[in-house]
Amino acid sequence: MVHCTQVVKRFAGRGGQVAGLDDVSFEIARGEFVAIQGPSGSGKSTLLLTLGGMLRPTSGSVSILGQDLYALSGSARARFRAERLGFVFQLFHLVPYLDVRSNVLAGLPTIDAAARERVESLIHGLGLAPRARELPSTLSAGERQRVALARALAKQPPLILADEPTGNLDPENAALVFNRLAEYQRGGGTVLVVTHGSDAAPHANRVLRLAAGRVTDSAAASRSSIPLSADLPSTPLNRSS
Repeated sequence: MVHCTQVVKRFAGRGGQVAGLDDVSFEIARGEFVAIQGPSGSGKSTLLLTLGGMLRPTSGSVSILGQDLYALSGSARARFRAERLGFVFQLFHLVPYLDVRSNVLAGLPTIDAAARERVESLIHGLGLAPRARELPSTLSAGERQRVALARALAKQPPLILADEPTGNLDPENAALVFNRLAEYQRGGGTVLVVTHGSDAAPHANRVLRLAAGRVTDSAAASRSSIPLSADLPSTPLNRSS
C-alpha cells in the first residue's frame, strides 16, 4: 500500500539546510493500522504531507498503491489525492461557510444517491445529526473533528492519513475518533496516524517512532490482527488500480 524509500526533506534555514526528514524508509501493508509516534518537531507532519502528495521530498520516493506520487504532474497528483486518500487534520480544515452536511459532501469526488445515503449514515453514527445544518464556527472542537472524520470516511478511500487527530479533543471524543478509524481498518481500509502521544497504540497493528526526522525503531502494537485481502469486502474502499 505505502512504500517510503530513503526519503529526505530539507528546508532552508538561517544556518543552511535543515533536515525535516532524514533517510526515512518503511512500508505499510494493505489493511494495516500504523501509528507514527514522536515529539513535536520530530518531522511527523512533514512526513504526512510528503506521503499525502502535498510536499515534494528533496530526494527519495513515495509510492502509494503502486503509484510513484512525485512522478505524477501536479494536477494528476491532486486527482490521485482526491480519489484515493482521506485526510484527518488536527486543525480540521473545514469550509467555514458550509454547514456540517455540506462539509462532509464536499470531500466526495462525485455525489450520487448512494453517497448521500453514506453521508447521512456517518452523520448519524458520529452523533452529528442535530448539528447537520450548523456552520463550523458554532461547533465544539470535538464536533468539528467528527465532521472532519466523516468527510474522510465518506469517500471510502483505500488509505486514510491522520495528523494528530485527537490533539485538541477530550478523552471521550478522542476514543470515538480512534474507534471509528479502527472500524474503518477492520472493514479493509489502511490507516496511518501520526501523533506525539500513545493514544493510537492500542488501536494500531504497529508503532513506528520518529525522532529528529528519522525512524528510530518499530514495534508491534497490542492489536495484531490484520485483515487478509481475500476476506475484505468488495467496496470502493479496496480499489487498487
